[in-house]
Amino acid sequence: MIRSLMTASSMLLPLLALVQSQPATPPKVWPREVQALYDSLKQECRADGGKFIPDRAHFAVETEVTGDGKPDWVVDYSSARCSNAGYSAYCGTAGCMIAIFGSDRNGYREIFNDNVRDWQAVKLDGKARTGLGLSVHGTVCGSVGADMCLEVLRWDGRKWAVVERRRGTDADLPPSTGEDGGPPPAFHSARWQVAGSGTGTVAAVTGHPEFSAVGLRCQPGGGMAMTIVPAKGLRLPPPGKPLLIGFRSAGEDSEATQSLSPATGKSDFSGALDPVARGLLMGADTDLSLYASYDGGDEWTELTALSLAGSTAAIRTLEKQCPRGAAVGTGGAASSGQSPALPLPVGYYVDARMSTCEKPFADIAIYLAEDRIVQRGSSCKFTSLKMTGATAFRQTESCPDIDGRPMPSTQDYRITGPQSFELVGFGDAWTFCSANRLPAKAKFYRAAK
Repeated sequence: MIRSLMTASSMLLPLLALVQSQPATPPKVWPREVQALYDSLKQECRADGGKFIPDRAHFAVETEVTGDGKPDWVVDYSSARCSNAGYSAYCGTAGCMIAIFGSDRNGYREIFNDNVRDWQAVKLDGKARTGLGLSVHGTVCGSVGADMCLEVLRWDGRKWAVVERRRGTDADLPPSTGEDGGPPPAFHSARWQVAGSGTGTVAAVTGHPEFSAVGLRCQPGGGMAMTIVPAKGLRLPPPGKPLLIGFRSAGEDSEATQSLSPATGKSDFSGALDPVARGLLMGADTDLSLYASYDGGDEWTELTALSLAGSTAAIRTLEKQCPRGAAVGTGGAASSGQSPALPLPVGYYVDARMSTCEKPFADIAIYLAEDRIVQRGSSCKFTSLKMTGATAFRQTESCPDIDGRPMPSTQDYRITGPQSFELVGFGDAWTFCSANRLPAKAKFYRAAK
């Protein structure tokens, strides 16, 4: 139990760093103003190429902090995370951002928006009127940031007024119970293994808290497929709907989405291995952040990170047993339909973060010809395309400056899978699409066969 805000000497609350006071059971319906903020945060995350990971149970709290006896709503921004931003977008040394929507005659309006380390509704001067107690950055009390600063605010109908402010002391901290903080967080450290022979070879890892097994196998027509076996208790999508698994690499600052369909009569989910996911599974990370979506990618749930111990060696062993063309090569003669300059197929590519082959974002596609990348409407003249590493290549062009004078320009790319690559530093995910899947208006390259 935390120490009550109301003490004999002060109305100020204790520090609960980065954790807001919340009721155990969230309301089922939010006011339209709160819902609109939630929807805007989701849209912002998805537009930025991230996966929206909400904690709906703690996003909005109904309480009363303005003293008018009517319900107000406190919104916790850190409960609306984005996979490519984490908590850093809303949290820092001053705590996490909250917003307060106060009731008025037309509904609700935002009357507070700032970073705090803790908040709590408090009684003012022992009376029925309610105020807002905060734990904030130490500099607010004229001290260093790490120190505790406690204040109580009163709403006068137009603005917040400071009722009391002081530096916190150890007496404001909750008393220790001598008990630990509960079980340690789940952790996955198992190694990937290889079993079977020939086209029946499987690369797999077991022991994940949410998945009994994650396995890769050869597909008859080339490439690989992924199969996961859900552990007991894992939430699953509605019958007949796909399970989406999101992978995020901290080292490469890149994401992939793997679509898996339920196997008939089994609890397994399988699907052709996404080329970007394949690249991340063989990357330099020790593990990958893992997410799941049960509604087609609208919202995501964070799972335990997936161990990559031994994954690169296991997948390479598997690829040697798969039909030719399953792996990303590092040189040699190009196969039919493959660029002689790069170990990638010639053809159209769309950004898989925001697009599908059937619906490219804004009808934007690029074309990998045999020796160059072609972009619609580019005013640059091609100079060269060459590999600069095992999975890296560079295109050099001559582009006009503001006065029309030619200036050299280079773009560095990284190959992320047998049919995918990205522009270094931009986090895009250019993935191959066969021309017959693209809408006509996206097929701009007339030299394509």
